[in-house]
Amino acid sequence: MENTIKKWLKIAAIVLAVLIVAMSATLGGMAAAHYAKVSEVESVQIEYNGEKLNVILMIGDGMGFNHVKAATAEYGDLFFATNADYAGAVTTFSRDVFGPTDSAAAATALATGRKTDNGKVGTYGGRDLTSTTELAMSLGMATGIIATEGVDGATPAGFSAHTSSRSNLDEILQDQLASGIDLFFGSNVERYAPLKEQIEKRRTYVDAFSGIATAQGRIFAAFDEIPLESGGDSSPTLASLAVAALDILSRDEDGFFLMIEESHIDKYSHNNELSKALEHVKAYDNAVKAVVEYAKEIGNTIVIVTADHETGGLQYNGETAAQLSDGMYTRGSHSKADVPFYVFGDIDFDLSAITDNTLIAKLCQAIVSAR
Repeated sequence: MENTIKKWLKIAAIVLAVLIVAMSATLGGMAAAHYAKVSEVESVQIEYNGEKLNVILMIGDGMGFNHVKAATAEYGDLFFATNADYAGAVTTFSRDVFGPTDSAAAATALATGRKTDNGKVGTYGGRDLTSTTELAMSLGMATGIIATEGVDGATPAGFSAHTSSRSNLDEILQDQLASGIDLFFGSNVERYAPLKEQIEKRRTYVDAFSGIATAQGRIFAAFDEIPLESGGDSSPTLASLAVAALDILSRDEDGFFLMIEESHIDKYSHNNELSKALEHVKAYDNAVKAVVEYAKEIGNTIVIVTADHETGGLQYNGETAAQLSDGMYTRGSHSKADVPFYVFGDIDFDLSAITDNTLIAKLCQAIVSAR
């Protein structure tokens, strides 16, 4: 009996060893293929020889193609989906081999043109990566960051800070305050109000929309919330904040770069609350329309509309508005799905070459550098 047990234990050990070797080979192959893909997109160089343009990059956090389709079923044609001069798709993978990107890595890719690990903000391998915001400032351009949540969230942080973890909120805020970025507009006033004295050492603190027009110098504006419809002086819409920012930035003769994020599509998709997610897709669409109309008025401005990743694995198979339901979500986390990429404005560049989020950043930086 004892010999039989030992025999089976040896067989089990051999089988386990074979499985481990096979699994290691499989995972090793997956990792090699993944990093080859990372290397491929990072090695792409983008040259832009067109006219000098202002750049506005708009990000719908968590918004995939099926969010756009479902929102169209709910509200009718969306402005950004039907009026863009170009429409395409981009991949969003980070350096994480196994899972989809998170917002920090995606924002870093969209801001710097480099992939990084999930959780990291504007950095990789202990080295800070140069963002389009920083490049624009180095060229004398005006710059701004807008988000519908706090501006120390992962996406706005990717364009305005460098830290090893998106959880380092105080470090992110210090980077932002020390930066030369002209304006930060966001919500989460309950976090920033106790820090007002600290913030005011470096920039003008505003907590009422009416105060933006008269604010002097660099601005840090924090509101109660950024609602779907205006809630008063302490709760402006994303569209109104975007126009207020453009009123300021467009005065700069050297041009400007502005990043705008609708943060809540992601939040409600994590919770599988479809109707609320779609309300914020619509609010994002309203902001895009306002921005594009402003861009056409001032001219020489390109507007890029995209997402950092898809959230919820949302499935859409032609459902009508009455058929839309929370059950169309297949997960409560991010997915690896490609996301939409829209461009408004005349640009002398083959936009079909933009196939990954890093290439959006490289295009933005190439445009910014052409001055």
